[in-house]
Amino acid sequence: MNSSRSTTRTARDSSEATARGCTTSELSSLLGPPPPLRPVAAGNTAATLAKARNLLYLSHLFSQFSEVAWQFCLVLFLAAFADYESFFLVSTYGIMSGLVVCLAGSRAGRFIDDENRLFVARIFIWTENTAVLGATLCCYLLLSRDVTRYVLTPEVGGEGGDGADGGGEGGWSEWFEEILDGVPVDAGSVALLVAIHVMGSVAKISDRGFIVAIERDWIVVMSTLASGRPSADDEETAATPERENMAQKAWLSDTNVALKQIDLSCKVAAPAMAGFFVAAFGDGGSHGGDLKGAALLVGALNASALVVEYVCTKRIYDLIPDLAAKRVVNKKECAEMKERTTEDQKSLLLSDSATSSDRTELSSLSDMSKESKKNKRVHDSKCHRFYLRWVPDGMRVYLKQPIASGGIALALLYLNILTFGAIMTAYLVWRGMRLQTIGVWRGISSAVGLMGTFVFHYSASHLTLEQTGMWSILFQFSALSISYASLFIGSYDTSLSMLIGGVCTSRVGLWVFDITITQLMQELIPEEARGTVGGIQQSINSFFELLTFVLGILFPDPRYFHVLVFAGYASVAVAAFLYLFGVFARRDKLH
Repeated sequence: MNSSRSTTRTARDSSEATARGCTTSELSSLLGPPPPLRPVAAGNTAATLAKARNLLYLSHLFSQFSEVAWQFCLVLFLAAFADYESFFLVSTYGIMSGLVVCLAGSRAGRFIDDENRLFVARIFIWTENTAVLGATLCCYLLLSRDVTRYVLTPEVGGEGGDGADGGGEGGWSEWFEEILDGVPVDAGSVALLVAIHVMGSVAKISDRGFIVAIERDWIVVMSTLASGRPSADDEETAATPERENMAQKAWLSDTNVALKQIDLSCKVAAPAMAGFFVAAFGDGGSHGGDLKGAALLVGALNASALVVEYVCTKRIYDLIPDLAAKRVVNKKECAEMKERTTEDQKSLLLSDSATSSDRTELSSLSDMSKESKKNKRVHDSKCHRFYLRWVPDGMRVYLKQPIASGGIALALLYLNILTFGAIMTAYLVWRGMRLQTIGVWRGISSAVGLMGTFVFHYSASHLTLEQTGMWSILFQFSALSISYASLFIGSYDTSLSMLIGGVCTSRVGLWVFDITITQLMQELIPEEARGTVGGIQQSINSFFELLTFVLGILFPDPRYFHVLVFAGYASVAVAAFLYLFGVFARRDKLH
């Protein structure tokens, strides 16, 4: 009889999951609880967790410092290859790397969900750092060789040659010649540029994948030790679910803030150091030949980062045995589960031990399943007419998450040009700002953003995460309004001061909002979907970042920088409205 009752419960759970469509997130209840966690002595838990977190910080420091230095120097390399006359190479690299992340982000996420955590981390570490090493070698070779550059013809670049009255093919031809002005066109240089684009793109998707694996999965698993750690000698007090939940959230908040502080500290130190290092060899003259030393330095830095990240990741994995426990669901298992459910129901109905109540319950479950399937078919047929048939599986999983609107709002911020990124850096170079000065201002911007991590810590302890996200996105929009207003100021110095001042101030709101969305995703996304959702998030981020470089291609002349500024300003406004109605207004239903 007990066996019969057990089978009944199993059949009931399986039937309900089958009726819901057997999706990954919905199968979590059918799979049962997560694999049993390997016990850790209470006295050793705190020390073990603290040691693992310190190793995580060390690995993240080397990873981010080398990444920021590489991205900053790469912009200088690409601008130098075009003789600092065009956004073309900066934009083409941004488009290609953005496309790779946009198209491969979902696959990287599924790879994270389906494979062993240590294996995933090692693949990303090796791929990223070796790709950067190869790209820096190509940069060094290109900076060392004599190149043939495309030269704008007098008819196009001369006075009155703006193509305004050319029209037709002449207008397109002049536009194409204008964006290629100064770009190397000899075969050897083009081959090296292609290699830089390819290897840089591979490095970028590997870096994003590693970030998703660590920040969206590893630290969530590690936080379970914090939630289970006794906070007092009183076992009843320590075992209170509310206290465990509060301890886990506090640990996640502290860790997220610390990781973001490392990110921003690297953005302060790496560009400033790279700028002064480049300046020691000259200030961008002679077609960038003075940047060869920077290329060698970046390569050596990434080689050291590879070793540190590899060792630290392995040590963390050994210290936290729970990282080896992972639930994986695939379509084959889902189909087999449905088949076993049907067989279990049939065998129970035919068994002699089945009671009349069992048969009645199974019959009602079968009717419920049929009715649910009927309703699901009607619902899906309507939805498919609009969008579901065009939406990939990974995106469907993403859109089902309660924090999806917040993730899209965060992604919209990547369309913002006002970030001391590639295009804004190239613009400031065009306006005559020295490289070391740009590095200093970029560092100051990150230092101001660093204040945002402390602001988040204070805000999260006095307000809810949803409230913290609301005021932070509004603060960023207000600060960027100053930068946007600078476009209408005639004074050169005043305009530039307002532009840079608004960008620096907006960093506080940006990073508070970023940490808020990260923690909401950590808390609300189930384990079996973390990689997929994180990968899709990176894809959406890259899609909007990609649009900035498309705009750079369409408006390569730095004189049209105001067009790019307006696009970024508008994207922040849209993000604020999306978060307001998609997350903040629904905050009571999220948890």
